[in-house]
Amino acid sequence: MDTIGLWQIGEAGPSRLQTAELSVERDLEDWIERDPGLLERGLVIVGRQIRLEGGPLDLLALDPQGRWVLVEIKRERLRREVLAQAIDYASCLHAAEPGWLRGQCDEYLRSKGSPDTLDSLLDQRGRTLDDDPDGREVVIYLVGTGLDPGLERMVGYLAERAELAVRMVTFTAFRDAGGKSLLARKIHEATDETSAAPLRTANRSPAAETILSLADGNGVGGVMRTMYEAATTAGLHVRPWYKSIMYAPPANKVRCLFVVWVYRQRQQGVAKAYIASEAFEQFYGIKEADLIAAVGPVGNVMLDQAAADRFAAGLRRLMAPRENG
Repeated sequence: MDTIGLWQIGEAGPSRLQTAELSVERDLEDWIERDPGLLERGLVIVGRQIRLEGGPLDLLALDPQGRWVLVEIKRERLRREVLAQAIDYASCLHAAEPGWLRGQCDEYLRSKGSPDTLDSLLDQRGRTLDDDPDGREVVIYLVGTGLDPGLERMVGYLAERAELAVRMVTFTAFRDAGGKSLLARKIHEATDETSAAPLRTANRSPAAETILSLADGNGVGGVMRTMYEAATTAGLHVRPWYKSIMYAPPANKVRCLFVVWVYRQRQQGVAKAYIASEAFEQFYGIKEADLIAAVGPVGNVMLDQAAADRFAAGLRRLMAPRENG
């Protein structure tokens, strides 16, 4: 069983902090709603306690690639049953009528004073409610304070065999000598780098060349092909989508390192991209400052050819020791 320890460093050396009690489920749901970066940068919450056929979903979000993110929060440990519950929610989301889903999310966004609608948020990410003929791509977050034995094995099997993206996040609260509370986060994510079995593709995505040809027609082919060549040279997993190409670590083919969209921008030859610095650090140990120094700005960025060339050169430098090692 994993445990998290936290020490405060003082003049006399490290002093271990004591764990603190939280009304975990409600606190975490409130905190993640206010700051979804507790789970992943770039998430935007579009619904809370949405009543699906399988039950009320704690939080619903979109990630920077426009994938749906289901967040299920449990009191105390994450047990095996929560995985089945989350998959049930994902199946309900898959079957949800677009107009109903739009209404649920727009009502939530209005209640929070957001100027966005669900359609505008999807459009910013190069997607629509209707552009996926095989169902909505879903990322599942299971959130709690610990894990049942075997849950990680089950999640790893689903990642390997079905490319189902399930991330388990556990939080532990601590209190220092002055009574100040601190929150520690641990991400548990399956990898399939040792798997000998072929990976099945869960959706019928187009070929990379199809997307690159579309980019050529939209005036962003130079940028898209530069990013594609850099990623394939670095040995990254290529995951084409209908209006974008996502690049992932081979150890986890559903986790985004960066994604580039093909739709036409107002400025000719400029493509929209999202670069996930957290994923680079998690999978390759590359700190955000080092990533920025090598490839340029991260997060939501606009890439012209010069910026794409810089990114490609920087990525090759950063990944070269790993390719040779």
